[in-house]
Amino acid sequence: MNKEMLISSDKSETRIAILESKKVTQLFFDRKSKKSLVGNIYMGRVKNILPGLDAAFVDIGEDKNAFLYINEVGPDIEDDNAEEIPKKIQYVLKPNQMVLVQVTKDPMKAKGARITTYISIAGRYLVLAPFNKGIGISRKVYGEERENLKKLAVEIKSEDYGLIVRTAAREADKNKLKKDLKQLLKKWNFIKKKASALNKPGIVFNEYSVILKLMRDMFSEEFSAIYVDKKVLKREIGRYLYSVGIKFNNIIVHHGKEDLFEAFNINEVIEGALERKVWLKSGGFIVIDYGEAMTTIDVNTGKYTSNKSSSQTILRTNLEATETICNQLRLRDIGGIIVIDFIDMASEKDRKKVYSRFLQCLENDRTKTEILQFSKLGLLEMTRKNVSDGILDTMCKICPSCGGSGYIKSEETIRLETERKIRKLTRESMAKGFLIKLNTNIAALVIGTDGRNLKHLENITKKYINIQGDSKLPIDSFIISAEGSIAEIQEASKPFKTGDILDLLIEEAYFHNKNDAISRVDGYIVQIIDGGKYIGQRLKVEIKSVSKTSAVAEIKN
Repeated sequence: MNKEMLISSDKSETRIAILESKKVTQLFFDRKSKKSLVGNIYMGRVKNILPGLDAAFVDIGEDKNAFLYINEVGPDIEDDNAEEIPKKIQYVLKPNQMVLVQVTKDPMKAKGARITTYISIAGRYLVLAPFNKGIGISRKVYGEERENLKKLAVEIKSEDYGLIVRTAAREADKNKLKKDLKQLLKKWNFIKKKASALNKPGIVFNEYSVILKLMRDMFSEEFSAIYVDKKVLKREIGRYLYSVGIKFNNIIVHHGKEDLFEAFNINEVIEGALERKVWLKSGGFIVIDYGEAMTTIDVNTGKYTSNKSSSQTILRTNLEATETICNQLRLRDIGGIIVIDFIDMASEKDRKKVYSRFLQCLENDRTKTEILQFSKLGLLEMTRKNVSDGILDTMCKICPSCGGSGYIKSEETIRLETERKIRKLTRESMAKGFLIKLNTNIAALVIGTDGRNLKHLENITKKYINIQGDSKLPIDSFIISAEGSIAEIQEASKPFKTGDILDLLIEEAYFHNKNDAISRVDGYIVQIIDGGKYIGQRLKVEIKSVSKTSAVAEIKN
């Protein structure tokens, strides 16, 4: 498979796209305002012990305390009597105890970072595990190759630490592995020395930048090119690859009027990854909905039509959807519980075909996944490890209007609520008149055609009510601008008076007389005599008369 990597970076953000056969499969974002903490090593102080959760909160010097589960507490933390008592958090850790920890999961939403005391330091070919003793081999390495790598690891390893041999080690000889191990041990000695000097929470070791981390963890001989938009990035990547013994000369600095992501149409892919609906080539589509507890994906036939039977149409749509869903999981980096509602299939044979295709498509996903069989309701349930906020939480925030629900009240609902507020106001206030500001669209509904709805409100409340519209106000705004006598409200409500000269944009024809036109001033209608032939132009007009909700003006020659 031909792969390419695109790296665009400026002072505020680094964006990386991975292309497989010219198709974007993964996106990474690293913002100055929201740096990833994963891999960082801290000296932390235990703040709170939570026996009910068998966990502890640890101050690591960041904005939020980190969360440490009992199963992430290594044996080196336990006290001398550990074998005589159950492994419970209250027996293992004490408040104010200093512990060396590593971040395994970034803070998400209201939650702090997840941490472990099982420190691991990753290199290109090996991972050093200082508090373990064994040897592990990547699950992606099989058979004789696996045995050979294990023998090499045994030869270069001493007794007082553990090693994990990474998939990339397949490309390395013994000398490269020894060099990688030497660098890792040097880092570990530095970490131990710095940690011993700290007596308060703080950073001990910073993980690589996102660029070098991807070079270390993802780069392989499958990559044919790396595109960057700055020479300094080319030098940085080149130095790192040389340091781990990789000769790669196809690092290309992009030049041109368009920026790098525009030239490869990556920006369009990013925008598409924020959409709820994703179209399939056949005309079907999937809908992705994010919830607090899980993400749901619904498959639909949409515009897809076929001369074949409905069962074949459904099967083809579902099979196509499996590939799209797997691509979207990687592209959006969706984690947690995921429930997929494929189109109902009557045949067990068809369900097995879809399930097998789904497993096949997930083979390219580096993130850990677990898939269950189809449920009795025809739902496919799976989990995917949460490793980042995903593209949605990285680039977006919760809508202030709907609070994340995806729904807001309709204009008709807000109109009815507004009228109830007006009736309550007139009952509770001794004032004879009111000036109320609303969003322009709601104001028009409350006033009604020719002001009939507002007149009805005045009749039933026995009060003078003046409504002003303001397009800048939120749709559910209800502002009482003035209360008082009718005369006071009439005076306060007029945006101008008879004889004023205004410079107005002639907006559209007047409904009741096509020779005239109208303009709007803060939601106030101005009828312009003989203005029909000047629509779209700005003219000086003189106000001739002013009423409650409108005015009449003549063009000033």
